[in-house]
Amino acid sequence: MILRYHIRFTSSQDSRRYRTQWHRPKNNSLFSSHFKDCSRNEQFFVECLVAKGAFGVVFKVFNRCKDNPSNKTSYALKVIPKSKVIADNSVQQIKDEADIQKLCGHHPFIVKQIDLWQNRHNLHILSEYVPNGELFHKIDQFSPDLVRLYIGEIALAIDFLHNAGIIFRDIKPENILLTQKYHIKLTDFGLSKWLKLGASTHTICGTFKYMAPEILCGEPYGHAVDWWALGVIVCQMLTKKDPNVRSYLRSRDGSSQKDCMSNAPSIAQINGYLLDKDSNDFLPEAVQGLPSEEQDVLRRLLVVDPRQRIRSVMALQRIAIFKGYKLETKRLMSISPLDIIVKDGIRIYESSQYEQCYSDLADKPFSSFSYFTS
Repeated sequence: MILRYHIRFTSSQDSRRYRTQWHRPKNNSLFSSHFKDCSRNEQFFVECLVAKGAFGVVFKVFNRCKDNPSNKTSYALKVIPKSKVIADNSVQQIKDEADIQKLCGHHPFIVKQIDLWQNRHNLHILSEYVPNGELFHKIDQFSPDLVRLYIGEIALAIDFLHNAGIIFRDIKPENILLTQKYHIKLTDFGLSKWLKLGASTHTICGTFKYMAPEILCGEPYGHAVDWWALGVIVCQMLTKKDPNVRSYLRSRDGSSQKDCMSNAPSIAQINGYLLDKDSNDFLPEAVQGLPSEEQDVLRRLLVVDPRQRIRSVMALQRIAIFKGYKLETKRLMSISPLDIIVKDGIRIYESSQYEQCYSDLADKPFSSFSYFTS
């Protein structure tokens, strides 16, 4: 089902007046260094809602080609209310998000940014549309060959960002999309930050389930937190369970646990996101039944001490699971994930029902956004 929304615009005279400097709304000036004062909304139809987040929503849209109506190119359009950005004091963060995606979008495993613009109420980020959606919405069973490929692709994207002086801070399955050919692409740079290799930061952010121990304990942290998050995803792919970090937080420093958590979310807050079972080993019991090379990659990524954790593709290349396997972008792009999926009898979930549900929900966010005003 295609939802056709028609966007209201001012007259050409009003439009010219709106672009005149002394009629520019004050909040437009806040973002004008990155988001141009124009609207491309009339060029697109909204097909469905793709995702809702803390800052805004993402829609699947396609262009309206007057010369060739049958030619429909799909895009992902992220719509962010300025009021939310300003209220959360996140103006610089949204500019960093735009800059980082623009700089890094040429990488094969990162979603490419197409355009940026603003109107009176909203910011718009137009990106390439990645058709097969979120990783675990499409696949929930992973063979060793598919795990190896996806670890490599995610690792290459992370390593590229780190070498560019960027920490991602929100590696999770919802931000890992599958292309038409089932390669991966990282998306959503809303929590990303410019950070030189070797430097540290201290803001507590991310998704609890994928946050490294140093973040949860309120300690300064660096790029190693992204490798921890990759380890959690690998653990989920191999065992369908999460690491029990809660047991580590309870046992750390014995009676001084309270001091460890003084600047971090409370155990009660984390309780709903991490496993409840106490264990001396925070890895799931199912890990014991995995082949030695799969256990090895988990124990090298999910190391509590970030200094001992794998923190580069070069280090990853040296471990057993990648013996005789070249972790190079060109090499991995030449491998067909679909061939692996077919060979190993992996089920792919159809997304039609999921997309229909989100199409039906698209009315609500549009009615709550001042999306159709100039």
